[in-house]
Amino acid sequence: MKKKFVSIIVFAIFLSTTAFSQFSFSVGTGLNINNAYFGYKAGKFVPFAGVQIYSASGMFKNTGTEWDYEDGAPVNYTDEIKMSGMIIMPELGVKYFAVEKNKLKGYLIAGVTKPFLNAKVSDNGEEVEEIQESLDKVSLLGGFAGVGAEYFLDENFSIGGEFGMQMITGSYKDEYTDEYWNPATSQYIEADFVDDYRLNFAPTYAKISLNFYF
Repeated sequence: MKKKFVSIIVFAIFLSTTAFSQFSFSVGTGLNINNAYFGYKAGKFVPFAGVQIYSASGMFKNTGTEWDYEDGAPVNYTDEIKMSGMIIMPELGVKYFAVEKNKLKGYLIAGVTKPFLNAKVSDNGEEVEEIQESLDKVSLLGGFAGVGAEYFLDENFSIGGEFGMQMITGSYKDEYTDEYWNPATSQYIEADFVDDYRLNFAPTYAKISLNFYF
């Protein structure tokens, strides 16, 4: 429902102000946020779509000597674990220029994001499939809001600064069957279990951006 509402607002802005419109492109970097978006400046409004991508990778390697009980002799061994992961956060938002004075323009910005998780772990060359299976049970939804200002060097280019808050809410739910020990009967009894986790993150961010208006 929220996405449909945002789409209707953006569509109305397109229809009402196309005579004073420009395409815009912005790239920014700063604390907790690195992103790029493409938008459409219609009067004081700039509806836009963008993406943030976070990626990480690493490797753990252990080599040494152990006793081989089959051969009855010491042997060299190597254990290697490789990890890689990525968070892709497409976003949809609107920037509104609320204050304009000469070449300086102040704005409000807000939007929604839908993060997607992907990860891969291999143990001595064999992929651990349970990692991605667990991530598929994670549901994430986010949003952001902030204030900023842009100084226009000319009508097509500006330098901006922005401060705001990025909100992420996440949940994980796993339903499975396992066993518990019943001391009265000295038996393991099969039962249903549910793991349900919910987390909320709300870090602030600050960034500097380069903005192009065509």
